[in-house]
Amino acid sequence: MKKFPDDKKYQALTVKDHIADVPLGPCDPIYGCSPPTEVVCVLVDKVYDECKNVQVDEVRFYYEAAPDNPVVDVICYKVEICEGPECDIIAPGRVRVTVTYQVKIKLILEDGSTEKLTEENTVVKTFNMPRAGEAGLYLSCDIPFLECLQAFVEEEELEYDELRTSIVACIGRYTLLKLLARVQLAIPAYGFCPEPPDCDEVLSECPDFNPEWPPYPPQTR
Repeated sequence: MKKFPDDKKYQALTVKDHIADVPLGPCDPIYGCSPPTEVVCVLVDKVYDECKNVQVDEVRFYYEAAPDNPVVDVICYKVEICEGPECDIIAPGRVRVTVTYQVKIKLILEDGSTEKLTEENTVVKTFNMPRAGEAGLYLSCDIPFLECLQAFVEEEELEYDELRTSIVACIGRYTLLKLLARVQLAIPAYGFCPEPPDCDEVLSECPDFNPEWPPYPPQTR
């Protein structure tokens, strides 16, 4: 009597041969995903420890305005990183992060004129990460979010014939720290990904032109 292959193994081989039939994306909320077809060895950066720091920095500007033409509004329109972030392990379990960013604001004066100011700000922060400095682990830091939340006039003081104006820009900063190691992991998989679909090419930036015909006004009887 002919012996047929084990159903599960045969099914796995069949799925593996038709990997393009496995849909990419979220699993079905009721039925879940199809079972993996193989266990593969991959070379990846494994996260052994991580932490985040969310903070709002106050960056101060100073502007000498005329007493009869004060600052009536402030717009914070740009913030970008100039240097960093740089992260160093300064002692076992202790990490220091340094970043320098540039803030640009626009002042609206009472007569409707505007002035632009630029200021650089360097932030140095020290954090506790118990596994920092451990053999085989390396440190990675990133600031994925940096945003100017608000800018406003904090104080005005008349000095001689000028109005010394103190302005504050509130900068939201999200710092992400990770301790990683380059490792080989055995993970379940579905084989190689299918070929991606064709990109939707934009053939022309000009809009379509579909004039109505005939180009004559309707006749009235």
